[in-house]
Amino acid sequence: MTTKQSNFLILNAIYLICIVVTSVVSFTIFNDAVGSVAFWINLVASYVAITAIWIYVRYIMRNLEQVKRFVPGYTALGVVAVMYLLCVVFYSLFTSIAHLSLRLFTLAHIVTLALALILCGIILIYIRNMQRQEAGVQTKMVTLQQIEKALQQLHHTLGNPLTASMDEQRRDVISLIELVRYSDPITPDSLTYNDHQVLLDIELLNSELANQYTSGEGINSERLAGQLSQLKYRLTERKSTINR
Repeated sequence: MTTKQSNFLILNAIYLICIVVTSVVSFTIFNDAVGSVAFWINLVASYVAITAIWIYVRYIMRNLEQVKRFVPGYTALGVVAVMYLLCVVFYSLFTSIAHLSLRLFTLAHIVTLALALILCGIILIYIRNMQRQEAGVQTKMVTLQQIEKALQQLHHTLGNPLTASMDEQRRDVISLIELVRYSDPITPDSLTYNDHQVLLDIELLNSELANQYTSGEGINSERLAGQLSQLKYRLTERKSTINR
Protein backbone atom coordinates (compact mmCIF):
# COMPACT_ATOMS: atom_id res chain seq x y z
CA MET A 1 0.00 0.00 0.00
CA THR A 2 1.35 3.42 -0.97
CA THR A 3 1.71 6.31 1.43
CA LYS A 4 -1.01 8.23 -0.43
CA GLN A 5 -3.50 5.35 -0.08
CA SER A 6 -2.72 4.97 3.60
CA ASN A 7 -3.28 8.71 4.10
CA PHE A 8 -6.71 8.43 2.49
CA LEU A 9 -7.56 5.45 4.71
CA ILE A 10 -6.57 7.47 7.79
CA LEU A 11 -8.66 10.42 6.59
CA ASN A 12 -11.67 8.18 5.96
CA ALA A 13 -11.27 6.63 9.40
CA ILE A 14 -11.16 10.09 11.02
CA TYR A 15 -14.27 11.07 9.06
CA LEU A 16 -16.19 8.02 10.25
CA ILE A 17 -15.04 8.60 13.84
CA CYS A 18 -16.25 12.22 13.67
CA ILE A 19 -19.63 11.10 12.34
CA VAL A 20 -19.97 8.47 15.06
CA VAL A 21 -18.86 10.84 17.83
CA THR A 22 -21.24 13.54 16.60
CA SER A 23 -24.10 11.05 16.57
CA VAL A 24 -23.30 9.72 20.05
CA VAL A 25 -22.91 13.20 21.55
CA SER A 26 -26.12 14.43 19.92
CA PHE A 27 -28.22 11.45 21.03
CA THR A 28 -26.68 11.56 24.53
CA ILE A 29 -26.87 15.26 25.30
CA PHE A 30 -30.13 15.98 23.51
CA ASN A 31 -31.91 12.66 24.13
CA ASP A 32 -34.93 14.53 25.39
CA ALA A 33 -35.20 16.37 22.07
CA VAL A 34 -34.72 13.37 19.73
CA GLY A 35 -38.29 13.56 18.55
CA SER A 36 -38.07 17.26 17.67
CA VAL A 37 -37.46 18.75 14.23
CA ALA A 38 -34.72 21.00 15.64
CA PHE A 39 -32.69 17.98 16.75
CA TRP A 40 -32.70 16.40 13.29
CA ILE A 41 -32.03 19.71 11.57
CA ASN A 42 -28.97 20.21 13.73
CA LEU A 43 -27.79 16.60 13.32
CA VAL A 44 -28.08 16.71 9.54
CA ALA A 45 -26.34 20.10 9.47
CA SER A 46 -23.50 18.63 11.54
CA TYR A 47 -23.15 15.75 9.09
CA VAL A 48 -23.10 18.21 6.19
CA ALA A 49 -20.42 20.38 7.85
CA ILE A 50 -18.20 17.39 8.69
CA THR A 51 -18.65 15.92 5.20
CA ALA A 52 -17.76 19.27 3.61
CA ILE A 53 -14.49 19.40 5.54
CA TRP A 54 -13.80 15.75 4.65
CA ILE A 55 -14.33 16.44 0.93
CA TYR A 56 -12.18 19.58 1.19
CA VAL A 57 -9.27 17.71 2.80
CA ARG A 58 -9.54 14.87 0.25
CA TYR A 59 -9.40 17.40 -2.58
CA ILE A 60 -6.34 19.08 -1.04
CA MET A 61 -4.60 15.71 -0.76
CA ARG A 62 -5.41 14.81 -4.39
CA ASN A 63 -4.46 18.19 -5.88
CA LEU A 64 -1.62 19.38 -3.67
CA GLU A 65 0.43 20.94 -6.49
CA GLN A 66 -2.52 22.94 -7.77
CA VAL A 67 -3.41 24.05 -4.25
CA LYS A 68 0.16 25.28 -3.70
CA ARG A 69 -0.26 27.67 -6.65
CA PHE A 70 -3.50 29.14 -5.30
CA VAL A 71 -2.98 28.96 -1.53
CA PRO A 72 -5.10 32.04 -0.57
CA GLY A 73 -8.17 30.79 -2.40
CA TYR A 74 -8.06 27.23 -1.07
CA THR A 75 -7.26 28.48 2.42
CA ALA A 76 -10.37 30.68 2.26
CA LEU A 77 -12.46 27.64 1.30
CA GLY A 78 -11.16 25.78 4.34
CA VAL A 79 -11.91 28.74 6.60
CA VAL A 80 -15.50 28.90 5.33
CA ALA A 81 -15.97 25.15 5.92
CA VAL A 82 -14.59 25.36 9.47
CA MET A 83 -16.63 28.48 10.27
CA TYR A 84 -19.78 26.74 9.07
CA LEU A 85 -19.03 23.78 11.37
CA LEU A 86 -18.47 26.15 14.30
CA CYS A 87 -21.79 27.87 13.58
CA VAL A 88 -23.59 24.52 13.55
CA VAL A 89 -21.94 23.56 16.85
CA PHE A 90 -23.03 26.91 18.31
CA TYR A 91 -26.62 26.43 17.13
CA SER A 92 -26.64 22.99 18.74
CA LEU A 93 -26.43 24.67 22.15
CA PHE A 94 -30.02 25.87 21.60
CA THR A 95 -31.43 22.55 20.37
CA SER A 96 -33.27 21.85 23.63
CA ILE A 97 -35.08 25.19 23.59
CA ALA A 98 -35.42 25.54 19.79
CA HIS A 99 -39.10 24.56 20.02
CA LEU A 100 -39.73 27.99 21.54
CA SER A 101 -38.73 29.58 18.25
CA LEU A 102 -38.39 26.77 15.71
CA ARG A 103 -38.79 29.08 12.72
CA LEU A 104 -35.93 31.29 13.88
CA PHE A 105 -33.77 28.22 14.59
CA THR A 106 -34.48 26.81 11.13
CA LEU A 107 -33.91 30.18 9.48
CA ALA A 108 -30.52 30.53 11.20
CA HIS A 109 -29.43 27.16 9.78
CA ILE A 110 -30.71 27.97 6.30
CA VAL A 111 -29.14 31.44 6.20
CA THR A 112 -25.81 30.10 7.50
CA LEU A 113 -25.75 27.34 4.89
CA ALA A 114 -26.70 29.79 2.13
CA LEU A 115 -23.98 32.24 3.16
CA ALA A 116 -21.41 29.43 3.27
CA LEU A 117 -22.41 28.28 -0.23
CA ILE A 118 -22.33 31.82 -1.60
CA LEU A 119 -18.88 32.49 -0.12
CA CYS A 120 -17.57 29.17 -1.47
CA GLY A 121 -19.00 30.03 -4.89
CA ILE A 122 -17.29 33.43 -4.91
CA ILE A 123 -13.99 31.87 -3.81
CA LEU A 124 -14.24 29.17 -6.50
CA ILE A 125 -14.87 31.84 -9.14
CA TYR A 126 -11.76 33.66 -7.89
CA ILE A 127 -9.71 30.44 -8.08
CA ARG A 128 -10.98 29.68 -11.60
CA ASN A 129 -10.10 33.20 -12.75
CA MET A 130 -6.62 32.85 -11.27
CA GLN A 131 -6.21 29.50 -13.03
CA ARG A 132 -7.23 31.02 -16.36
CA GLN A 133 -4.83 33.91 -15.84
CA GLU A 134 -2.01 31.53 -15.01
CA ALA A 135 -2.79 29.42 -18.09
CA GLY A 136 -2.73 32.59 -20.21
CA VAL A 137 0.61 33.64 -18.72
CA GLN A 138 2.07 30.18 -19.37
CA THR A 139 0.87 30.33 -22.99
CA LYS A 140 2.49 33.73 -23.47
CA MET A 141 5.74 32.53 -21.92
CA VAL A 142 5.73 29.47 -24.17
CA THR A 143 5.28 31.72 -27.23
CA LEU A 144 8.33 33.78 -26.25
CA GLN A 145 10.34 30.61 -25.70
CA GLN A 146 9.26 29.39 -29.14
CA ILE A 147 10.46 32.66 -30.66
CA GLU A 148 13.86 32.17 -29.03
CA LYS A 149 14.09 28.57 -30.28
CA ALA A 150 13.09 29.65 -33.79
CA LEU A 151 15.84 32.30 -33.74
CA GLN A 152 18.36 29.72 -32.54
CA GLN A 153 17.31 27.49 -35.43
CA LEU A 154 17.77 30.45 -37.78
CA HIS A 155 21.26 31.01 -36.38
CA HIS A 156 22.01 27.32 -36.93
CA THR A 157 20.76 27.54 -40.52
CA LEU A 158 22.99 30.53 -41.18
CA GLY A 159 25.93 28.43 -39.98
CA ASN A 160 25.68 26.14 -43.02
CA PRO A 161 28.52 26.25 -45.59
CA LEU A 162 26.20 27.90 -48.10
CA THR A 163 25.87 30.89 -45.77
CA ALA A 164 29.45 30.96 -44.51
CA SER A 165 29.89 34.54 -45.68
CA MET A 166 27.01 35.87 -43.61
CA ASP A 167 28.83 36.66 -40.40
CA GLU A 168 27.02 39.97 -40.03
CA GLN A 169 23.60 38.32 -40.35
CA ARG A 170 24.54 35.70 -37.75
CA ARG A 171 25.57 38.47 -35.38
CA ASP A 172 22.21 40.12 -36.01
CA VAL A 173 20.41 36.89 -35.13
CA ILE A 174 22.47 36.56 -31.94
CA SER A 175 21.42 40.08 -30.95
CA LEU A 176 17.80 39.12 -31.59
CA ILE A 177 18.17 36.04 -29.39
CA GLU A 178 19.59 38.18 -26.59
CA LEU A 179 16.79 40.71 -27.06
CA VAL A 180 14.16 37.98 -26.66
CA ARG A 181 15.95 36.21 -23.82
CA TYR A 182 16.05 39.33 -21.65
CA SER A 183 12.55 40.52 -22.51
CA ASP A 184 9.72 40.43 -20.02
CA PRO A 185 8.14 36.98 -20.49
CA ILE A 186 4.71 38.25 -19.39
CA THR A 187 3.26 39.59 -22.61
CA PRO A 188 0.34 42.04 -22.40
CA ASP A 189 -2.80 40.91 -24.20
CA SER A 190 -2.36 43.75 -26.68
CA LEU A 191 0.93 42.24 -27.87
CA THR A 192 -0.09 38.57 -27.98
CA TYR A 193 -1.04 38.74 -31.65
CA ASN A 194 2.23 40.52 -32.45
CA ASP A 195 4.22 37.74 -30.76
CA HIS A 196 2.44 35.07 -32.78
CA GLN A 197 3.12 37.00 -35.98
CA VAL A 198 6.80 37.39 -35.11
CA LEU A 199 7.04 33.65 -34.46
CA LEU A 200 5.32 32.89 -37.75
CA ASP A 201 7.64 35.23 -39.67
CA ILE A 202 10.75 33.64 -38.15
CA GLU A 203 9.49 30.14 -38.95
CA LEU A 204 8.75 31.19 -42.53
CA LEU A 205 12.23 32.69 -42.81
CA ASN A 206 13.72 29.47 -41.46
CA SER A 207 11.75 27.43 -43.98
CA GLU A 208 12.76 29.73 -46.83
CA LEU A 209 16.47 29.56 -45.99
CA ALA A 210 16.30 25.78 -45.50
CA ASN A 211 14.70 25.37 -48.94
CA GLN A 212 17.31 27.60 -50.55
CA TYR A 213 20.08 25.64 -48.88
CA THR A 214 18.57 22.31 -49.99
CA SER A 215 18.15 23.45 -53.59
CA GLY A 216 21.61 25.01 -53.72
CA GLU A 217 20.26 28.46 -54.52
CA GLY A 218 22.10 31.58 -53.47
CA ILE A 219 20.73 33.60 -50.58
CA ASN A 220 19.88 37.23 -51.09
CA SER A 221 21.87 38.77 -48.24
CA GLU A 222 20.28 42.22 -48.68
CA ARG A 223 16.77 40.81 -48.44
CA LEU A 224 17.77 38.71 -45.42
CA ALA A 225 19.32 41.74 -43.74
CA GLY A 226 16.10 43.68 -44.32
CA GLN A 227 14.00 40.87 -42.81
CA LEU A 228 16.27 40.68 -39.75
CA SER A 229 16.14 44.45 -39.37
CA GLN A 230 12.35 44.35 -39.45
CA LEU A 231 12.30 41.59 -36.81
CA LYS A 232 14.66 43.61 -34.61
CA TYR A 233 12.46 46.66 -34.93
CA ARG A 234 9.33 44.72 -33.94
CA LEU A 235 11.04 43.01 -31.00
CA THR A 236 12.53 46.29 -29.82
CA GLU A 237 9.12 47.96 -30.04
CA ARG A 238 7.65 45.06 -28.06
CA LYS A 239 10.21 45.49 -25.29
CA SER A 240 9.80 49.25 -25.11
CA THR A 241 5.98 48.93 -25.03
CA ILE A 242 6.13 46.52 -22.07
CA ASN A 243 8.60 48.75 -20.20
CA ARG A 244 6.46 51.85 -20.50
